[in-house]
Amino acid sequence: MLDQQTLSVSQLNQKIKNKLETDFSNILVKGEISELNLHISGHMYFSIKDNSALLKCIMFNYKKSLNNYNPKIGDAIILNGSTSLYIKNGSFQFYANKIKLDGKGDLWAEFLELKNKLYNEGLFNSEFKKNIPKYPEKVAIITSLSGSVIEDIMDVINRNSPYVNIIVRDTRVQGNDAINDIIKAIHEIETSSIKIDTIIIARGGGSIEDLWCFNSEALAYKIFQCKIPIISAIGHETDTSIADFVSDKRAGTPSIAAKLVAVSVNDCNVLIDEMQNRIDHIFKFKFQRYNNLLDNMKQSHGLHKINYILSNYYEKLVNIKHRINFNTLKNKVSLKKERFINLSSKIESFVFSKFDKQNDNIINISNYISAFNPKNIMKRGYSIVYDKNNKIIKSSNQVKLNDELVIQLFEDNILVKNIAKPKKKEL
Repeated sequence: MLDQQTLSVSQLNQKIKNKLETDFSNILVKGEISELNLHISGHMYFSIKDNSALLKCIMFNYKKSLNNYNPKIGDAIILNGSTSLYIKNGSFQFYANKIKLDGKGDLWAEFLELKNKLYNEGLFNSEFKKNIPKYPEKVAIITSLSGSVIEDIMDVINRNSPYVNIIVRDTRVQGNDAINDIIKAIHEIETSSIKIDTIIIARGGGSIEDLWCFNSEALAYKIFQCKIPIISAIGHETDTSIADFVSDKRAGTPSIAAKLVAVSVNDCNVLIDEMQNRIDHIFKFKFQRYNNLLDNMKQSHGLHKINYILSNYYEKLVNIKHRINFNTLKNKVSLKKERFINLSSKIESFVFSKFDKQNDNIINISNYISAFNPKNIMKRGYSIVYDKNNKIIKSSNQVKLNDELVIQLFEDNILVKNIAKPKKKEL
């Protein structure tokens, strides 16, 4: 004990520092980021952990080494660097030189390389984005029938936009085989005799490996070249793929895509109400305008003074009766009468012409309003379905097997029973 060397704190820390830097230099260590401080100095102070331990780390001038990677808490990463000890406070730290995502580093670099290439080629430019139709008749969905994604999309569309016809193309959505399958699905839909207004490409969430088929260069070109507008709905809102960038519209989730693909019935009803109000306003404005115009015409042309004019002429005739002979009087009366008849005819023609134009406008407006009358719609062969609680049926999801329903026709009603479960339409 007396012969044992006694070390100062500084000496011990220096020995440990030398040992660490010698035996644990240029090593790889992996873990999950648990603490993160991107300092204004340009250095990154952080910690990584596993199930039972934590390691303090530092990276100098991190922006030059991360290569477009933005670290965040929770990321699983692999560090390359060396261990050391800070002598002054005895703290053990790992000095990182390089960082990459654990299991994703190579994929991430490949993703960024393809993204930059397609961006430079203009595939992401807004001028090439096709407009999504507001009121589509038929929508094709490219997804897997085995997952819950299709159920979510169908549920939203049936509730919001039941007037849309859905066609589903079952396809793989994971793995290398999925790329050619999705490309083939787009081609089949685009060349089909069925006119499709919009395509939705959908998949649920997953890891970058699970979603990697949507980062295919071949698939990106196919989406870009497709003449039918495409909405991408791949993964969760935080997941971004090459397909999202090149599609005509990106939806954060499949359910959001179902809302974006068509205007809801509620929005349609609001629009119809606004149109009805505009028609009523136009009708009232036109009617009042023509009514005022007729009043002005009566005043300007002196129609109310006809009796006075006739009386005045009569008095003049009486006064000159004895001063002119009968033939002269007859000629003058005939001339005045002819002028009066011409004037009356012009006034009458003008007034009836205005009335005819007003009547035509009223008839046109009335016909336009009549077209929105539910009775007139049913007269053309349409009907309304009610359940036993007198509630309108808008979706097959509201009807159960053996439910009794009432179909309202133009003249009467029919009582029916549902004896079969509705089937989804497929391509």
